[in-house]
Amino acid sequence: MGTVILIRHARSVANAENILAGQTPGVRLDPTGVAQSKELIETLGPLPLKRVFVSPLERCSETIAPWLAQYGSSVFVQSDSRIIEPDYGLWSGRKLEELALEPLWKQVQGDPESVHFPSGERFVDVWDRVASFYQSLIDLAHEDENFLVVSHGDIIKFLIAQVLKVDFRNFQSLVVEPASISVAQISADGPRLLQFNRTQQPLAESLSRMVAKTLGGEVHNSSGGAKN
Repeated sequence: MGTVILIRHARSVANAENILAGQTPGVRLDPTGVAQSKELIETLGPLPLKRVFVSPLERCSETIAPWLAQYGSSVFVQSDSRIIEPDYGLWSGRKLEELALEPLWKQVQGDPESVHFPSGERFVDVWDRVASFYQSLIDLAHEDENFLVVSHGDIIKFLIAQVLKVDFRNFQSLVVEPASISVAQISADGPRLLQFNRTQQPLAESLSRMVAKTLGGEVHNSSGGAKN
């Protein structure tokens, strides 16, 4: 029975400024994100891992770097382009509140299969590459082996949707926050979701907020932020 730990990257400077970063290089963690990445050292602890898969973007490698320095010096770390953030094309670098006024935004939320980001990826192609990655995890999963995946909000949602057999159209029913941890087990009997969107966020604070559908995932914290 293989175990897969899914981690969304910690809060980035783009999150803090309400900007859709996409695949823009050089987007790093903000001070809140750096603190979140350090908290993962204690949360994960000396976890035995077979392999770590990381999105090629800096904010993902920065998120897991403190844990790797403390506990993972001998763990094989593999960058995988299938779990990189979607290419939002001309939407990249723009404020989310501006994008929410675009006609395409309604398609993103209600009919994602039809979405082709301007000069970027088709959303369904992102879904397909994540499904391919998930199949690779199934093929790799063996008894008592643990794998860790560090990626982006929508990518983590897509992976959880694969575990739960949630249709692409309904993936926005999932909420994935920065530095959150979700855990799935993969066996011959099928996958099971053991934990979902585990964060350090106080429950009362989470319950006090309404979460609108967005792109890239959500942010729940008092210092504000965006969703990607």
